[in-house]
Amino acid sequence: MIEAFIGLGSNIGCKSGNIRRAANRLLQFDGIQSLELSPFYRTDPVGNVDQDWFVNAVARVQTSLSARELLELCLEVEREQGRVRKERWGPRIIDLDVLFYGTEIVREDDLEIPHPRVRERAFVVVPLLDLAPEFSIEGEPLRSCLPGLEEQGIVRMDPVVAILGASEKPDRYANMAQKLLVEYGHVVRPIAPRGNEILGEPVLAKMTDCNEPVDTLTLYVGSARLPAMLEELLELCPRRVIFNPGTENAEVRRSLEEAGIETIEACTLVMLKVGTFTQR
Repeated sequence: MIEAFIGLGSNIGCKSGNIRRAANRLLQFDGIQSLELSPFYRTDPVGNVDQDWFVNAVARVQTSLSARELLELCLEVEREQGRVRKERWGPRIIDLDVLFYGTEIVREDDLEIPHPRVRERAFVVVPLLDLAPEFSIEGEPLRSCLPGLEEQGIVRMDPVVAILGASEKPDRYANMAQKLLVEYGHVVRPIAPRGNEILGEPVLAKMTDCNEPVDTLTLYVGSARLPAMLEELLELCPRRVIFNPGTENAEVRRSLEEAGIETIEACTLVMLKVGTFTQR
């Protein structure tokens, strides 16, 4: 097995969801034994600055694929997610770059490893160092590049908990869960079709209005409503989805798991009280 690093970026649509979907998809292919994803970062565009901000991350994979096969796999994932290559440094729904492939050096027309601009890009250096703090290139510690990258505009994005079916009514379980999540130190994003604010937090009208990486989505909507929401659930692509009592839907749960999303049938309130509600 070879240890390789892949850079991921998106600035169209549900950006954090696009990155997690791409990572989940990579892990489904033969030849990718394991994948570890760095924290997500909000970054300024490079080159063409007249476009929306990006979310970037780096994945560390263990692979039996060759460098060329790994590149082709990345391009396939881009195509599956609707990437159309029009302009260099232009907006993209997803971008995957093979940054390093073991210690190999590759110099071909359409494949250069190590990636030629790694040392110049904070959105690569910072998340890669999260995964491999002692990483070096040809004997030079990657960390030595940091002082020259301080002004590139990169901000770590903390994962959040989203509540689908949030309620302003104190007697609703969704409201109780939001209150307890905040008490336990979680950043919460309530999602509901109506309302401006719940417990001091602005209400998001739909899931994909959340610009932050969603670690956990906890459900408080009726089971029969979930199939109509599946497409948006997959686009948001949280790390896990909690089906609270009364929201269980086997078909939706199966579809989420097939997309690499962890699912749990449990009560969020109970998980918090017994200490099993943990974030990554």
